[in-house]
Amino acid sequence: MELKKKKISDFSAISINRIVAGRYREFSKKISKSHTMTLELMMDFFEGAKISPKNKYLMNYMGSEHRLNKRLDYLEELLRNWEKNSSIPKIHEMLKKVFDFAEAEEKSKRKDLEFQEKMYDHSLKRDKVSQYDNYMLKESWKKERNRILKVLDKIKFEKPRFGKSYYKIEIEESDLENLKQDLNQEL
Repeated sequence: MELKKKKISDFSAISINRIVAGRYREFSKKISKSHTMTLELMMDFFEGAKISPKNKYLMNYMGSEHRLNKRLDYLEELLRNWEKNSSIPKIHEMLKKVFDFAEAEEKSKRKDLEFQEKMYDHSLKRDKVSQYDNYMLKESWKKERNRILKVLDKIKFEKPRFGKSYYKIEIEESDLENLKQDLNQEL
């Protein structure tokens, strides 16, 4: 029996091109401890996966996958270069400035509102007209003035062929009712 075991594990010489043999030795060092084990693992893989290097469809698929991977790597490199050299950082900075400006405006409005509240509180404590009250009166006067000017713009002079001349207001009924209600509320 010992003789049979020795015969089974005996080595056989295979003639391989020197360049291919060198490549195989380097590859074998990465995969396994011995050249025999590496070759067995490779054959088991090809047989188990039912892959044949002679299958032209599989080789075309693997070749196209390799080309696709190279294209994707190239696109990735292009995008990275574009990201570094393009105006994206400039756009980012511009957007940041816009948002910072909006935030500053909001803080300014809050400060103005706080100032108006302080002025209003201060005006309640005194009998005199404060700057705040004066400011508010001027603002309400401006609003009323603008509203009256809008109504006056809608007045047209009509001169008929017969009879007296008259002025005509071209205003919708709902607008007229709103104006009446606003005037009644203020009284």
